[in-house]
Amino acid sequence: MENIHLWRRLTSIFYDGVLVLAIIIVTSLPFYSFNVEDSVFLKYTMQIYFYLIVQYFFVWFWVNSSATLGMKSWRIKIVDSEGKKISYKKAIIRFNISILSASLFGIGFLISLFRKDRNCLHDIISKTYLVKV
Repeated sequence: MENIHLWRRLTSIFYDGVLVLAIIIVTSLPFYSFNVEDSVFLKYTMQIYFYLIVQYFFVWFWVNSSATLGMKSWRIKIVDSEGKKISYKKAIIRFNISILSASLFGIGFLISLFRKDRNCLHDIISKTYLVKV
């Protein structure tokens, strides 16, 4: 199994980001009938709603087809330590740690530049691997 370089990983994330943005725009339509600016409750509800939609997108693709659409475009697949599809538990852990990795100025991603196996922080913690297809 050949692990993925950081640049390939980031271009895949960019592809998925464009798709997720489109999904968020469409799924935000129910909130247009409310004045979200005036309600703290609606602001938090919207944030949780979008978080769950984005998490569902990634987790579903990772578990069911071992790759998101961006990953498929760049011929990347996610597997566990045995080379099999990952579980929902691993996918949810990976998603949440990847948000943390990106939030900390990308340090969780930059770790891959100094590791022989090229794994990022979220890969290490969730015990998953990105490989070329």
